[in-house]
This record gives sequence, structure tokens and C-alpha cells, in this order.
Amino acid sequence: MMRLDEFGSKIGKNIHSSLPSLPSTNLIMEEPKLTPEEELRMENQLKALDLEINHGAANFLSDDLPPEITKMFLENVANFEAAHANARMVPVREFAGIPEQPGYKEVAEEDLEAHIQSLLEQLEAAGVIIDRPEHLRPRGYYRFLTEDFLNSEMTDYTAPGMIHGFSYSDFHHDGPEFIREHVEETLLELLNLNRDVEGEWISETCRDQSEAISKAEVLQRIHIFRSKYTEIKPIAFREQQVQRTEVGMYFFFLVAWEGTPIHGGEPERHEGLGVSQIEYEDGEWMVQGIMMPGFEF
Repeated sequence: MMRLDEFGSKIGKNIHSSLPSLPSTNLIMEEPKLTPEEELRMENQLKALDLEINHGAANFLSDDLPPEITKMFLENVANFEAAHANARMVPVREFAGIPEQPGYKEVAEEDLEAHIQSLLEQLEAAGVIIDRPEHLRPRGYYRFLTEDFLNSEMTDYTAPGMIHGFSYSDFHHDGPEFIREHVEETLLELLNLNRDVEGEWISETCRDQSEAISKAEVLQRIHIFRSKYTEIKPIAFREQQVQRTEVGMYFFFLVAWEGTPIHGGEPERHEGLGVSQIEYEDGEWMVQGIMMPGFEF
């Protein structure tokens, strides 16, 4: 049996410690009082949290900043957000004043980077920042900028030095990080007996080793598997590699889990290499099959 620790993949340890018993006492502990500066810092934290929740304004203030200055800044941000609460929505293209661009099929391969850099510089000059994912080739990224991002809407307000930051992953979930997340979330849901399995990332069209099966059948197989145990403990998970073949995309991982049989006996330990077949469907990476130590569908 392959051991996960051989790959340095143990992600958790049980830490046991014992503390000496303390004798009972009748002492009454008084709650420590906050200094005026500590109270002001706490108020600032609450204001910053309110701005983040209600307006999406992330707080990047230094802890070394005097709390009085922080308070003034947060109040100015709150006033600004309130004043522009009903601002109209406009396309990013209009906000940044970017003219119509050539279509992604019209630009020669050697000219793509120049067009991309020009667009990014125009956006930055207007206070708009967008990241560039590593998995996208230049033509794919240029297509995203011209067809998706520039035509998306943003709030039409600005201020000196203000930056509007956007993330590619807010528009598309095709990055490799979503493969790992969706497979791992599916495994954790499968192994968590404290909640029902909904299979958010399980495809409507799955496959076992020999034939196509429906999502409903997969959920039934998972139910039967889970019914064999009174407790299941996920122990370790580690991604290995993603491999594309002529018949599909496969995500390899190392996994370990323990299950306590419903009819008693010692817990079962399962660990080793697993593989999941995934497919990009309607803008999301979906799980079409899983084969791992102790279970498969």
C-alpha cells in the first residue's frame, strides 16, 4: 500500500497534551479595561469590516497607522460610498475611454502582446486593474479583454488615486486551481457523514470504468458507500498532476481516510493514489468520475 508520508503529504497531526488540574479558588477576576486607543482601534476594525461587507472595500491599512488617522480615512471612505451609492453602471470600455479594438481573430500572432499591453496601459491610466492568469495564451487573454472584460459593467465613479481592481476568476473558472478545489470539495463532501451529499461539482453525465451513468446513480452509490460506516475521517489530500488524453482530462491526487464500520471492528485505513475524470462544462470544472482507495464511481 502506498503511504502518503513517503510523498511528504501528511497535512494534519493529532496533537495531544495534558494540563495539570488547577485547585479551585474563590478569586473573582475583573475584566481588563481597554485604553481609549484600544477602543478606537476596535471601532476602526468594525468600520472597516462594515465597509468590506456592504461595499466590497478591502482594508489595507497598516497597524502602525495612528488610530485617529485610520478613523478619518474610514469615515471619508464611508462618506464617499454613501455619496455614490446610486451611481450608474457603465461598460468598462466607456469608463476607461477605450475605442473599439480589432477582433481576436484579426490580430496577427506577433502583434498580440503589443495589443494586450496597450489595453492594460489604457485601463491602468483610467484606474482600472485586471490580472492576467498564467494558463491563458495571449490570444485567449486578448479575447477575454475585448469580448468579456471591456463589455462588463462597473460603477461609474472615481476619485484621485482611486483604483478599481478586478480578477479574471470573477468572470471565468477555467483555471487549474478550480480543478483541485472542485475535486477536493467533492471528496470532503463524500467523506463527511454530518451532512447530506448534494454533489455541487458532480456532472450530470458521469462515467464509471465501463459505461456512462447519471448523477442520480452516482449519488445513490455514494449513499450506499456512506451507509457502511458510523464515522469517516478525512486524513490527507494532496494534488499530484493534471493530465489530458484523447478521451478526457484526469486529475491525480494522493488521499487518506479512515472509516469505522457500522457493524463494529477496527477502523479501516485507506490511502494511496486516486484519480478523477473532470470536464469543463458550462463555465465550471465538473467531476465525471472518481477512483480512489476504498471507493469509486
